[in-house]
Amino acid sequence: TYKIRLHCAHCAADTVILPDGEEEKTMDVMMKIIDKALELGLDRKVTFVALGGGVIGDMVGFAAAIYQRGVNFIQIPTTVMAMVDSSVGGKTGV
Repeated sequence: TYKIRLHCAHCAADTVILPDGEEEKTMDVMMKIIDKALELGLDRKVTFVALGGGVIGDMVGFAAAIYQRGVNFIQIPTTVMAMVDSSVGGKTGV
């Protein structure tokens, strides 16, 4: 598993741990991010930080795009493929 941090403007952080692998790229898994953000009452000033491979970056990027009509997003790729993928463009999806 990889960790995904939800980071608010007041330097508080929370973690959502998601499973890795292409087969885990589902709306159910992605909704864990949205559910946690809603549970914490995060506003549009929040920054979602993805720490992991390509699947994690895709899911967190998509969650950042749809949460509150879009929030800040930082991707920290941990695999060579994710580094190349994230450097080429801004495509994310589930």
